[in-house]
Amino acid sequence: METLVLVSKEKHFLYTICFGFSFLVFGEMTGVLDQNFKSLSFRHFLLFLLSSILASLVLLLVVWIFEYKFIGRYAILKIGFFAGFGNFLLFWFFNLLAQKNPLKILLNTSLKNEEKLKKDFKNLPFEIYSLQGENSSSEEEVIKLCSKNEIDLVVMENGLGKDKLEIIPFLQLGTRVMGIVEFYENYLEKIPVAHVDQSWLARLDLRFRDPLSHKFKRILDIMIGFFGLIFTFPLIISALLITALESGFPVFFSQNRTGFLGQPYILFKIRTMRVNAEEKNAKWAEENDNRVTVAGSFFRKWRIDEIPQFWNVIKGEMSIVGPRPERPEFQDRLIKKVPHWNCRHLVKPGLTGWAQIKFRYASDMESSEEKLAYDLYYIKHASILMDIQIILSTLRSLAKGSR
Repeated sequence: METLVLVSKEKHFLYTICFGFSFLVFGEMTGVLDQNFKSLSFRHFLLFLLSSILASLVLLLVVWIFEYKFIGRYAILKIGFFAGFGNFLLFWFFNLLAQKNPLKILLNTSLKNEEKLKKDFKNLPFEIYSLQGENSSSEEEVIKLCSKNEIDLVVMENGLGKDKLEIIPFLQLGTRVMGIVEFYENYLEKIPVAHVDQSWLARLDLRFRDPLSHKFKRILDIMIGFFGLIFTFPLIISALLITALESGFPVFFSQNRTGFLGQPYILFKIRTMRVNAEEKNAKWAEENDNRVTVAGSFFRKWRIDEIPQFWNVIKGEMSIVGPRPERPEFQDRLIKKVPHWNCRHLVKPGLTGWAQIKFRYASDMESSEEKLAYDLYYIKHASILMDIQIILSTLRSLAKGSR
């Protein structure tokens, strides 16, 4: 601790910022912000402690680089423990407040949408009120209901709502009003496809089509793709040898995929299925797919099979972050069945994406529509910071061995 005591206040401030930033990065990687703090859990505490200790090690390295002195191990342990414990209590306290003071929401929607909303938001700390059981849903009655129950938010059908209520009286009560799409977007970080219309698409802000943002993202893609291939080269060679020994050649697998603006390209992977696994027709990969080899199952679990796609990233056919590319064989069916499916092609396909860290592997039409809801959210909110968040969350998924 003596090393930190002797530094100037300015450097102290910078080291504090460094520690805080490192804690946020490792917190995203360990998933502390994704945990549901309905009750105290020793596992939650360990995650905060791990994030704090890793951030302390980064602080140790930074101080050594600039001061040429090491922070004592006891000082590092104290910083790591108390920072982790303090942040754990702070997060638990605010989540406890959220549980004790739930957001009061009034649903002014159709019965079908109301049932869907209640199902999708049942795990969030909301206290939901409904107009379905009310004898009258006139504007005066709705306003009285909001005033009586201190409603925080009214969710209406997209547009003016099913009863075309005036918005200003609700605002005068201090009650927010939003449509279904905005409600999903703000609290579940996805945009349900069934509620997307042409007016929503017309307001879409494609930030990554901006030349400066596009160039910065491209530089980031090239750097990660280049170093990714270099650092994983021994792993690739080992995987290729194992594949050849188990099921013969070819060891690489190439497949047509639909890319940016609908342009086709060839995607490269390490083969994980038996040779000629799709002799009859193309089909979605499934959980416990019997076409997958023993080694292939391991490669798929840890995403080792996808490492060659760094080459697609370097070539500019893919990005590190973006919607996962789909096969043309499924593409035509998805366009017919899932509304606005082609929106996914407004950005480059990616090695990982918002849908990958928020949703399970899609293997049918229904799950593909749900995946599109997360892809639409990414397309609307895409930024370098969001890309970094997705990359860090992907590292957490890799550490758990989830695909």
